[in-house]
Amino acid sequence: MSTHTANQDSQELESVSTRSLLSSSSQDDNSDRWIDQFDPMATITTPVFQGKKTSSQSSTLATRSTSHSVQVLEREEDNHDVPVDEHQDQRFFVRTTYTSEQQPQQLRFTTSNVPLFFVSMLDQIRWLSAERQHIIETETRVLPRIDSNNTPQPKAFSVPAWLETFVVAVGMIASLLVHAINIFNFPSYQEDEGTYMANAWAAVHGMLQPYAYRYDHPPIGWMQIALWVQATGGFFTFNNAVNSGRVLMLLYVLGSSLLVYLIARRLSGNRIIASIALLIFSLSPLSILYQRQVLLDNIGTFWLLLALYLLVASNSRLLYIVPSAVSFGMAILSKEIFLIFMPVMLYTVWLNTTTFQRKFGMVVFTYIVISLSSVFLLLAVLKGELFPPGVLPWDHHPHLSLIGTLFTQVQRGQQQGSLISSWQTWLEIDPLLIIVSSIAIVINLIGGWKHRQQRLLALYAVSFMVLLARGGIVFPYYIIPLLPFMALNIVVAGQTVFSWIGNYRNVKKERSFIIASAILAVIFIGAIIPYNVLYTAPMYTLHPASTQEDALLWIRENVPHNDVLIINNYLYTDLHEEGGAGVANGATYPYAHFYLNAAYDPSLHDGLLQNNWKNIDYIVVDQDMLNSIKTLGGPMLLMDRALHHAILRKEFRANSYGGQAQEIIQIYQVIHTS
Repeated sequence: MSTHTANQDSQELESVSTRSLLSSSSQDDNSDRWIDQFDPMATITTPVFQGKKTSSQSSTLATRSTSHSVQVLEREEDNHDVPVDEHQDQRFFVRTTYTSEQQPQQLRFTTSNVPLFFVSMLDQIRWLSAERQHIIETETRVLPRIDSNNTPQPKAFSVPAWLETFVVAVGMIASLLVHAINIFNFPSYQEDEGTYMANAWAAVHGMLQPYAYRYDHPPIGWMQIALWVQATGGFFTFNNAVNSGRVLMLLYVLGSSLLVYLIARRLSGNRIIASIALLIFSLSPLSILYQRQVLLDNIGTFWLLLALYLLVASNSRLLYIVPSAVSFGMAILSKEIFLIFMPVMLYTVWLNTTTFQRKFGMVVFTYIVISLSSVFLLLAVLKGELFPPGVLPWDHHPHLSLIGTLFTQVQRGQQQGSLISSWQTWLEIDPLLIIVSSIAIVINLIGGWKHRQQRLLALYAVSFMVLLARGGIVFPYYIIPLLPFMALNIVVAGQTVFSWIGNYRNVKKERSFIIASAILAVIFIGAIIPYNVLYTAPMYTLHPASTQEDALLWIRENVPHNDVLIINNYLYTDLHEEGGAGVANGATYPYAHFYLNAAYDPSLHDGLLQNNWKNIDYIVVDQDMLNSIKTLGGPMLLMDRALHHAILRKEFRANSYGGQAQEIIQIYQVIHTS
């Protein structure tokens, strides 16, 4: 009777033990850490209770525990060590070995059927002492460190660190050269470049903008330019203000190129793939044209890439997640459009954090980003300029406002620039990048159903495409934040296609396939260099910015310092700061004003100019400015009337992009006689 009961109990508890092991092996299936081996003498089970042995045919150690008693049924073993696999699956196994000569130490005092609360105090002391001694004598081993397996990184060949550093250094030097050559002469100085340099000049002098702050962009972007100016000795260290800003853009481009390499290497696990991404991004004609210009988009793109790299390299560590959130906040404060990446940034946090830390990581990231971004909103609240005049009962004086500027920008039409016209411009400058990257994004969206990191890059590109396709104004340089993700999508999609081919032909791990991939990579690099030389040659030979430099010199030598000048913004800083190209060692031009402010700023239009064209002495126009004066109407009619009463004093011309157009600067003197 007792043998039958023992066998029945053994079978029951063996079933319970098996279910417990299977249950524990299925928990937290998303974990990237597992145990691949154990010491054969170690017992990876619950504590074994010493009891009398039976003749059970089962080789599994079974335990029976109730609230009142503990019994152990164990089979008499041979005189040899017999390894027994308690549990095994694809991820780990549990194995024990029983030695007949070895007497297992007693972990717990056997109480038979006597309830635990009837055991004497002495027996409890003996039991505690024995358990403590066993714990002291038990060997303690530290499990090996298991790195996160978020992204597999196959290593076909071992590449020394010095060789990788050398290759990256060569790529960075190439990026520096292609962006630095002729940077001061091409392209011509743009209106936005002058605007941001003028704003940096205002920041140096304790203002947010030279005129009333319009809330068109957060001020952190041009404050970074102001810090650069202060660190390099002033606005004219590199001849004029815009040139100084372009040197700073060169540094941001180098940082972005390095981050593109690091992100590609982290996501693809392949140094060759990362090097190609670096070359595509650095040598693209679109990159060379737009990333040398003083634009907030270049500043924000650097901070965005830094935030992305810190996330993909975080391995769920807050030491990386927190700086990533700060970097993304800096991107938004550099230019508000980077807020469009917030959903996909949160998805990146979700992908690169462990299950138990995921919610906390996302909360920390969101809180930091919102806290930093809200500085822009807080500025408007503190100045009492959040709402337009008349919205609040006590607010009736005219002023600019954050919400009013937001509505104005949203309602802007596409007369100055549309997605269709910008798309045509992009195709003319770099058709290969536009076409190939579009195909690559589709491939990554398809492949992303299986590989989430691949889908991640496609989502970054798609997020910004949604912003461009919103229906508002789109300037050609708006593509800047999309350029690094075009390069990343191309290389990851190429790697995916090679993987598909390798799986189809079952040669993925063969040396011939690896060599063929390397040869194709070399061919690709050899083809992209002459392509870029063909499309970027005019950028290294033309000097359209010379017209603007010549205009500054003419003004310095021929225009009285107290005259009222209507100019474009790229001349503003050089005419208002001592030592500028338009001033040299002479007096500044305090009445040189930006033409849009002269038309739409009441303090100028109705104050200084008194809505009278006779109060204007000189007008310096380029083709875009002249077109705005003649077509916008309204307050712009003031300058249109002045042009009708002006004579052309000087004209400067230079060939522009591709030799198909010319950069023209004209200087008119207004004749005040009626």
